[in-house]
Amino acid sequence: MRYIISENRLNDLVLKYLDNLDWWEWDIGDGEFDVADGRYEKPKLRFRIQYSSTMPDHSFNVIYVSQELVSKLSKLFSISERDTVKIIIEWFNKKYNKSLTMQDFEWMDFEEEENDN
Repeated sequence: MRYIISENRLNDLVLKYLDNLDWWEWDIGDGEFDVADGRYEKPKLRFRIQYSSTMPDHSFNVIYVSQELVSKLSKLFSISERDTVKIIIEWFNKKYNKSLTMQDFEWMDFEEEENDN
């Protein structure tokens, strides 16, 4: 039997799912950090502070998200990748007291992920 779940309720379910994963964070310095969904897992999220090459003394925050995490959640909850990323950012903002938006989102570089192993 198929149930109709409101978008709001679905977002709440994904947020609760994310809250219940075994997240591990490690500081890499200067306020930047990585987040993995297990003690010995590779990072699924990276928070970075980028500095502008065109505007002196200007920086901005970036959240790098693993395609693996987005695909997993998209399939599990049958939602689009874009909506999944929005929910991940919402969860990240609440958990780490940030104010990131979709404009601050980048895909985690595959080569960067490979170098972690």
